[in-house]
Amino acid sequence: MKRLKTAVLSDFLNDLPLGAFITYAYWYIYHQTHNQGIVSMLGTIAMIALLFAILGGYISDKYSKIKLMRFLILIRFIFIALGTIFLVFKPKMGVAVVCFVVIASSVINIIYNPLTEAFAPALIDNDKELIEANSWVSLANNIATIISSGLATIFVTINRPLISLVILLVAVIISYILLGFIKPDTAPVHADKIKVKEIFDNFIGGMKLVEHNKLIMLMIPIALVVNFCFYVIWLLTPKFAITVFSQYWFVYNGIDIAYTVGGIIGALIFSKIRDNINSAIICPACLSLQALCLAVVGISSLLTRSLVSATICIVCWLAYGIFNSIFSIIYFSVVQMSSSKDNTGLMIGAVMTIFSVINPIATAMSDPLGNMIQLPLLIFILGVVMVLVSVMTFMPIYQRIFKKYDKLYSK
Repeated sequence: MKRLKTAVLSDFLNDLPLGAFITYAYWYIYHQTHNQGIVSMLGTIAMIALLFAILGGYISDKYSKIKLMRFLILIRFIFIALGTIFLVFKPKMGVAVVCFVVIASSVINIIYNPLTEAFAPALIDNDKELIEANSWVSLANNIATIISSGLATIFVTINRPLISLVILLVAVIISYILLGFIKPDTAPVHADKIKVKEIFDNFIGGMKLVEHNKLIMLMIPIALVVNFCFYVIWLLTPKFAITVFSQYWFVYNGIDIAYTVGGIIGALIFSKIRDNINSAIICPACLSLQALCLAVVGISSLLTRSLVSATICIVCWLAYGIFNSIFSIIYFSVVQMSSSKDNTGLMIGAVMTIFSVINPIATAMSDPLGNMIQLPLLIFILGVVMVLVSVMTFMPIYQRIFKKYDKLYSK
């Protein structure tokens, strides 16, 4: 367990400042350029990278987790160091350097994110420690997410990309050094052989499982519309905060912190009520309410741009985080229970890939849509579209499936 805790601490030090820097990067780029196209480009690259997570997961299964983690952190260090050095000599190239670091991180995360999700089983001494190990990973992720939002606030307040990069660089160095104290896990047999056909076959296998799962097939059109609307709104958040609430500096970071804290509160609420959940009501209600929250953000900022409206926006994002967290936990529990235990990984991977297909399109469209329509009105319209699509889950065909899950869960 000591090896795992050290690896978790290393990952914590790597993720915390990186998450803060990326949040700051979107704000900084729009603040400096007032060009939503650049923000959309970065978001699109990040979303496209997510689609390759299945490749990253495959690669992470082929090598020693610790050795691969050290290699990726070293590569990350090199990219950040290059950006930092360049910025020292060319201070006016801040936007280019920030874009470079964000893009490099997106590419590295294709492998790094699936790797950190899978290293717990490889670093424990016996299977009995797995639950405790996963709890440590989850706890570290939650703490990192909260502190990251706070650190992003500091980055925005200081607004010096060089200082932010130096902090990130120091954290990555410590993260790399910590991994040097861990005895590497053993690489799987034939680790040097990466078969593209095997990756493709696994992906096709996952797609076939989805095709025969009624719940997922019914949710695909809803998920695609909801994800599209959400990511258009999310990528426009820096522009929204800077242009709509320019007199209130705290709005951008307030939204980020509220969304993060809301997600954690939602998970805590679910843990308290999970034994008495009526998912046929809770799941559609949470999906609809999270959409309604975004519609309220739009209409509130459309009517007035006062301190009250800014506060309402932040509170709505807090509520969105709560409802989204509860819905996600229930929905993916349903997906897990509706598939064979032997195929759960393939099923989840396929579902996440399908649901994420629309995301790069949404991030790319945030620029033209943001220029075409007044931002508060656009957010309101997209929020209403999300509400109209979400209420479809109250239809009998969805209700029967959720009630079936309740019966299985109560056994």
